[in-house]
Amino acid sequence: MNIEQIIKNGESQIVEFKESFDREAIETAVAFSNSKGGIIFVGVADDGKMRGITIGAETLREWSNYTSQVTEPTVIPELESLEFNGKKIVIIRVQEFPLKPVSFRGRCFKRVSNSNRQMSPQEIAQMHLQSTGNKLGCLARCCC
Repeated sequence: MNIEQIIKNGESQIVEFKESFDREAIETAVAFSNSKGGIIFVGVADDGKMRGITIGAETLREWSNYTSQVTEPTVIPELESLEFNGKKIVIIRVQEFPLKPVSFRGRCFKRVSNSNRQMSPQEIAQMHLQSTGNKLGCLARCCC
């Protein structure tokens, strides 16, 4: 499937549109890391219209470095700049992280349909136990 078709299909469990790179873009990267991964299109409005974005020569490196500095464990996204119909957009690809949950400044997010939700302490504990191979019920019974 090509990029234009993905954008035409709209936001989903694995696709997010952002008009700019901001705190919400990093929250989405964290949510994707805590699920099956995904793609963030920067320079694309929520309705799928390509607005474009102006970036400098070092912008992609700066975004990647910033993301890795504010996430724990460290998320290093793959960034790519493309031009469509004279408008520049940035594609941020985020892989599922093997050890979960990933947090942004101490807060964990999960992807629910086409939006991000902050996780509760119970969800965080359960996700961590699942990613390390432990079962919550086993710990609760103290019989492992």
